Amino acid sequence: MKRTRYAIVTFCILISSFGTQAHVEIDSLLSVSNDSIHVKFQIHFYEALKQKALENYSKAIDALVICKSLNSTESAVFHELGTNYFKLKQFENSEFNFQKAIALDSDNFWYKESLYHLYIEQNRFEEAIIALKPLLSRHPDYKQDLVNLYLEAGRYDDALNVLDDLDKTLGLKASRDKIRKELYDLSGDENKRITHLKIRLQETPEEPTNFLNLIYAYSKLDQKKEAFETAKAFLDQHPKSHLVHVALYKFYLDAEDYEKAITSMKIVTTSTVVVPSLKVKVLNDFMNFITEFPEYESALLDITNTVSENTPSRSHLEWADYYYNQKAYLKAISSYEKALEYDSDNFTIIKNLALLYLETNQFETAALFTNNQMELYPSQSILYLVNGTANRQLNNLDLAIEYLTMGLDYIFDNKKLQLDFYRQLSVAYKLQDNIVESEAFTKKAMALENNQ
Repeated sequence: MKRTRYAIVTFCILISSFGTQAHVEIDSLLSVSNDSIHVKFQIHFYEALKQKALENYSKAIDALVICKSLNSTESAVFHELGTNYFKLKQFENSEFNFQKAIALDSDNFWYKESLYHLYIEQNRFEEAIIALKPLLSRHPDYKQDLVNLYLEAGRYDDALNVLDDLDKTLGLKASRDKIRKELYDLSGDENKRITHLKIRLQETPEEPTNFLNLIYAYSKLDQKKEAFETAKAFLDQHPKSHLVHVALYKFYLDAEDYEKAITSMKIVTTSTVVVPSLKVKVLNDFMNFITEFPEYESALLDITNTVSENTPSRSHLEWADYYYNQKAYLKAISSYEKALEYDSDNFTIIKNLALLYLETNQFETAALFTNNQMELYPSQSILYLVNGTANRQLNNLDLAIEYLTMGLDYIFDNKKLQLDFYRQLSVAYKLQDNIVESEAFTKKAMALENNQ
């Protein structure tokens, strides 16, 4: 994927047919004296423009070659040749003619831009950098293009220098910060990253993300002391901020100051301003902490009723898995159902819900739920097993046998699942007093067990 976009789409000669530049070229040609050679020249030049507009680029080139034979010093002819060769992806011919046009009219901006676009099309980043520099004064977007080119060429320091200049002249911008982060990641120069982030923090301490970015950079380098000190400075500067606790809870855990850690965790997970992705991460760490220190479980349960209704799917999923591990199945079902509302195509959630409906003896719900899901996932054998088992519990024996038999066709290399089907079919047939079929599936189950 090319990172560098065309900075100005207006007047883009490479994609225009009768654009402004073409009109300028025509006007200049019309001013030539009206002798027979110039008339022929104009006729063929107009023909070339017409054929280019019709995307008949080869015919356009034929007309331009005649123009060139009539006047070999007209820069517009060479530029049009370059444009048409570009359309045909004959890049070598295109480059030659663009360079010829520039040599004949070195002040023409559009000729230079065309050559720049040609290099971009071929991922010739070093040549594109050279071609772009004469264009920089035209529009600030070209400097952004230069950053991208330096990045592609692996010239990270040059890219950072241009970013610094853009920040000074145009102000800070999130998209440039994202590129800056990528440059530091690619170059591996963490010292420059730290230096930049410290300067950014000193200049604008009122911006909370400046603290977070520096804390993250220190943490990445395992400089825990510096990270913790920055977090405490964050709290001093923004005592009411929820974001500071995204950093603090980790440091409190490492320091075994669990009460403060729990306080910070609660602030983050119940916050209305912390973004969902951060809340999910902290919630997951909270649950892992409780697993190791179950004596603090009440602290986790305290936040259950205060979690925002806008909790994202992943948060609901974290809660569901937590409740399942705690064997609080009804709460797990509630959280899985909420997660499914956000992520209806997540089959793991669907499977867990189906099994939990069985586990909690909600047989009618299990049968209805799996019936609906089978329309979307007709080859998922677990749905047939749950449905068949639920219908057996409801004494719908014919339905149970029908679904269990169908489900067997979708089992592939899963002996445990196959064993469950055999056992359920054996029980269902036995309840129908069909002892022959019941014993047949019992034997199949025993044979499968012996071969495991």
